[in-house]
Amino acid sequence: MKLIFVALSLLVFVFSSCKSTHIAYKHYGPVEVDTTNTISLDQMVANFKANPQNNIYTFQAPLMGVCQTAGCWVSVQPSNAEPIRVRFKDHFLIPPQTEINSMAYFHGRAYFDTLSVELQKHFLEDAKASQEEIDKITTPVIELNFEADGVWVRKINSSKPNK
Repeated sequence: MKLIFVALSLLVFVFSSCKSTHIAYKHYGPVEVDTTNTISLDQMVANFKANPQNNIYTFQAPLMGVCQTAGCWVSVQPSNAEPIRVRFKDHFLIPPQTEINSMAYFHGRAYFDTLSVELQKHFLEDAKASQEEIDKITTPVIELNFEADGVWVRKINSSKPNK
């Protein structure tokens, strides 16, 4: 009887201590992201530049930066263009500790925006940039931005997926 108890205890210990990797997605924003028609970030940029009137997209890209103050924006990097800042409609937030390189799926609207010197400096402060980098900002810029109304962020962890 002791032998059966020890064997069962050992099996329970072995199976409970094995860590399996689960891919979990965390949703942010008022709109559920339907990933069935997702395109790449590069394809979204090309499509928008070819036809700016068609500005609603669902695309995927790894996160390259996250606002470290409040999680009010993220940046993504096209392969042959400047980084794109993704801001969130209705000011929803993602956690500032969200891991860089996490794959994210975005739904929303692409647009060109003129960023004032003050706003550029604010974004750099949010990103915890050096004062030297912040001081280099002297003129407004026009850049491609994206306003997301829904985001899914994929995380790889050793616990059960979030539902």
